[in-house]
Amino acid sequence: MKGGITKKIEETIEALDQSKLKKALLLTERRGLEKHHQIVEAAARICLENKGDKEACTMAIEEAKEKVQDTVTLAIDDTGLEGVEELISSDPLPAAQPSAEKTDDELFEDCEECHVAVAAARVAEVCAERPEEAGNACQLITEKLQDENTEPADWIRTMVKTAEQAQGEAQVEMVAAVTELTDYLERRNSPFLKELEKEG
Repeated sequence: MKGGITKKIEETIEALDQSKLKKALLLTERRGLEKHHQIVEAAARICLENKGDKEACTMAIEEAKEKVQDTVTLAIDDTGLEGVEELISSDPLPAAQPSAEKTDDELFEDCEECHVAVAAARVAEVCAERPEEAGNACQLITEKLQDENTEPADWIRTMVKTAEQAQGEAQVEMVAAVTELTDYLERRNSPFLKELEKEG
C-alpha cells in the first residue's frame, strides 16, 4: 500500500539517507506524521548541539532513519525480541530526544497509518484468495492501490464499500479486518474516524 503518508515516510527515509535534515523535517510536518517529525527533530537538535562533532550528527541521523524505517516495516517484519537487547543496553538518550525508547509493539500501537495499511493488505489478500466471492468489489481496492495520494480515511471508506459488496467467507474476513481497525481507531479517538464522520 502506498498511501500519501506512506509515500512521505519513504521520502523522509531517503532524505535522511542523504543527511538532508531540513527536507526530512518538512516532509514530516503534516497530520499523521507527528511521531516521525519528533524522531527527525530529535536528530536535528543533536546536530545543532554538536556542530563541531560531525560524527555525533551522522550517528543521530542514522538512528533517526532506522526509527522511521521501523514504522514502515513493523507490520510485516516484526521479529519480536530481536534487537531489543541493543536498545536496552545502549547509552541513555540525550535530554533533547523523546523519552524512553518504545518497543516495536508500542511503536506499532501508536501508528494509526500502519494499522490502516495492515487492514487494507488483509482486504487485498482476501480479494486475491477468494475472487469469486469478492466479485467486482475488489476493483475499488485495486484503484486505490494505484493511487499514491490515497489518504487513510479514503482507505477506510473503500474497505467498508468492498466488504459490503463481497459475499460469503470473503465478506466475513473483510468485515473482520474492518471491524478490528475501526475498534482500534475508536479506542484512540482517531482523527481518521472524525474525518469519515464529517464527510458523512
